[in-house]
Amino acid sequence: MNNMDEFKPTKLTINDYLPSAGLVGLIFAVVIFAISIFFGYMQINAEPTGSPFGVTSISGIVVCLAGAFSGLVAVWHFSKEVTQDFKMGQGAAIGFLTGAVVAVVSVMLTQVWTFIDPDYTQKLMDSVIANFEMMDLPDEALDGIIESTEQSVDPGFLRQLFLSIPLQGILSTITALIGTKLFAQKADEQTF
Repeated sequence: MNNMDEFKPTKLTINDYLPSAGLVGLIFAVVIFAISIFFGYMQINAEPTGSPFGVTSISGIVVCLAGAFSGLVAVWHFSKEVTQDFKMGQGAAIGFLTGAVVAVVSVMLTQVWTFIDPDYTQKLMDSVIANFEMMDLPDEALDGIIESTEQSVDPGFLRQLFLSIPLQGILSTITALIGTKLFAQKADEQTF
């Protein structure tokens, strides 16, 4: 067998990416949802302090960081289960698909949670507003913050999807590119 027979580049399709993107996206979506609900109830049960850096600020950072690594993990899974012979663009596609799965599943889980605890969103919004009221802000600023909080806490299903898919997709794509550099077979390691 010569070296030409050993290396046969495979043409990858979206069907090759979907198992890794779907599995990792589903796992990360459940984890992100659980983190969000955990921090949400922490905010609801916390006394208002007037601090601008509360539980909701921390939860946003934690959720974004956790979700961002879904792309890296999906590329790792793909390199172990399918092939290590893929390029940066293919890794980016895996990352974006994973981010889209994370976004869609986590938004759907959030919608399901409103059936389990219908008062959750209102209690969360009331808690966040009570914290803002403790900040001793001017009335105009407080009214603006309350209005934007009401819009951001319950933006609606389609708006959540419209915002989550690109944001999560981009974050996952960035880490997927890092994963591609780490886990894909390097061009100089390929035998021709």
